[in-house]
Amino acid sequence: MRPAIKYWAFLLTIIAVIFAILLGSFIGSWFYLDPGDREVVRALFDKLILFPLLGGLALVMIIGTLVSLLFRFYIIPVLLLAEKARLITTVNSAYRITPTGAREIIYLSEVINDSAEAYQKLQTEVGAQIREAKNQLHEERNRLAALMAELPNGVLVCNIGGQILLYNPQAQAMLQSRHVQKTDHEPRDIWVGLGRSVFGLLSRDLIVNALELLQQGVNKGQQAPISSFMATLRNGACLRISMTPVFAHQGERHEMSGFVLSLEDMSRQIATNSRLDMLVQSLTENLQKSLEPIRSAIQTLLQTPNLKPDQLVNYGKTIDTASLKMQQQLSHAVEEYTRVQHESSRLEDVLADDLFSILERSLKKHYSIEVTGQADAGLHLQMDSYSFIQSVAHLAGVLRIHEDIKRMQIDIRKTASAQASVRLLWAPAGMPIPLIKDWKNALLITGPKGQQLSFLDMVNQQGGNIHLEVTDQETCLGVLIDIPATHKETRLEIPAQPEARPVNYEFDLFHQEIGIQTANQPLRECTFVVFDTETTGLSPSDGDEIIQIGGIRIVRSRLLYNETFDQLVDPQRSVPQASVEIHGIQPELLVGQPVVEQVLPRFHKFAEGAVLVAHNAAFDMKFLQLKQARAGVRFDHPVIDTLLLSSIVHPTWGTHSLDEIADRLNVTIVGRHTALGDAIVTAEILIKLLPLLQAKGINTLQEARRASSTSQYAKMTF
Repeated sequence: MRPAIKYWAFLLTIIAVIFAILLGSFIGSWFYLDPGDREVVRALFDKLILFPLLGGLALVMIIGTLVSLLFRFYIIPVLLLAEKARLITTVNSAYRITPTGAREIIYLSEVINDSAEAYQKLQTEVGAQIREAKNQLHEERNRLAALMAELPNGVLVCNIGGQILLYNPQAQAMLQSRHVQKTDHEPRDIWVGLGRSVFGLLSRDLIVNALELLQQGVNKGQQAPISSFMATLRNGACLRISMTPVFAHQGERHEMSGFVLSLEDMSRQIATNSRLDMLVQSLTENLQKSLEPIRSAIQTLLQTPNLKPDQLVNYGKTIDTASLKMQQQLSHAVEEYTRVQHESSRLEDVLADDLFSILERSLKKHYSIEVTGQADAGLHLQMDSYSFIQSVAHLAGVLRIHEDIKRMQIDIRKTASAQASVRLLWAPAGMPIPLIKDWKNALLITGPKGQQLSFLDMVNQQGGNIHLEVTDQETCLGVLIDIPATHKETRLEIPAQPEARPVNYEFDLFHQEIGIQTANQPLRECTFVVFDTETTGLSPSDGDEIIQIGGIRIVRSRLLYNETFDQLVDPQRSVPQASVEIHGIQPELLVGQPVVEQVLPRFHKFAEGAVLVAHNAAFDMKFLQLKQARAGVRFDHPVIDTLLLSSIVHPTWGTHSLDEIADRLNVTIVGRHTALGDAIVTAEILIKLLPLLQAKGINTLQEARRASSTSQYAKMTF
């Protein structure tokens, strides 16, 4: 109950008691008098009644003043003191109480502040000990994160109910898409996130079938069963997926508690194989067509031996033309095959300086050859560096054996927009040209399909060539190797991530019961989507529109900074300057952005299965509810409001604005009045409100919603 209500209830109760006592005394005295005395009192009543009433009013004023002083200097300061003390011991040990009220309350505040200093110091020491005790666990988790982040394949770890417990960036990149072709009202996003269902990403039937195969393997006593299958995503990508079980050990029994999915994108390989199949098919058809006139001419020659000279010439020309065409077709096929192989090969991005340094060290160590020359600074090469270095080392060995070469010049230069050259010179000594040709054609390298390749084959497959630098027809002084340079704009294949180890995991979900989220679920175990909107104004019912929506997910009290939603919205109306001064979103930034009917289905998908949270949620929800019918979705999620929750845990505080709550709970504000920035601040506030709610006996979602309905702010409408 609010202090103001307590004050008036207490004061009115005292007034009622005083006048009840006066009235009771008068009635008792009246019945005690005999009839004669009653007549006398009745005659004097008008003169006597004024003084008891004045006395009663004076007594009420005195008592009311004393009650007001009591509330002002004792009761309200004590209530505030209790809330602030709980704030210190629960979520913000750095908070200090500003003493107010009576002298005794001020003294008590100073004692609590002193205790808070000691508590904070103790908490710091205990925290350091806890962190030290958890170092080994954190180290193991960091190793896991490092391993998962560097894996070339995508990885998903799920519990037996299909909830995602862990994913790495590669899996997120493979599965998450915003450009899937769908029907008009179906969401356009596929979201990968902790606690989300894997069945929203991959076919349920495929996963269930793979689980059944795994279970059969476990039943047969297999220690590490594996089930593999192919899956085609809605964006057309084709994945090869391997599933392995995760076991929960219970004594001697061990049962599957989850599974690991390893994802490999086969789209590129399938496309390459298809192109090669088409190439073979096209070549076969063209050769058959070219062979027909040759066969016809040969049959005629065999069947008609006495042809005239001019006829023989014509048939010879026919055969020559057809064979030339076949030669051209074969040459074209070889070029196309080389190009396909080059495009499908996984080349490395190698810095020219690094390649030069490795060659310099390798030739010095193994062949005692001094290397001079230089590499262009900042030049990136696209190559199979291991095979390249091995081949150059082989050449150095040949030079050392035959001519005892002790010096070699290596220059790595950029020659064109997409080409570079590696020049190897061993002048003035010359080498026989056949020896160098034997080197470049020697089968030294095994290709990706097991075929033997020469160094020349490898360079050709990578889009380059080898040129000999000769002085005459017999002597070679060096070689010039052309190789592709990396395009600057495509060199980084993996975008930078905001966190050092962008691997996301929540293994506590292994133990979460399978089932839908209910009202009795503990708040600490809920999945929340905390969101905020920026709008053209404050009147959703009078035509104001959303111009930005931002949201962030919380899973089991953990804020997931890389699972966010942030989208500008074209309001299709003007944006008042007064609104721009608050959120800073210029109208020209909104031109060409998706309209709200396109954005809401995406946000609805992002918030699927979660509790919606906002600060002053009635305002934001009103905007969503007014547009949901046109967007073809319905926001029927449970909703909680940090404004209401704050008023429940701190009823004595005067205001509950986002800035004041953040300051109270020691939450740093960044990006204020941007949708995502405010959503993140609200999410951090919610996490800090949870222990305060628990201290008041509010533990479940249902209890939080019931308590919120009693707040004085719960009646606000927009």
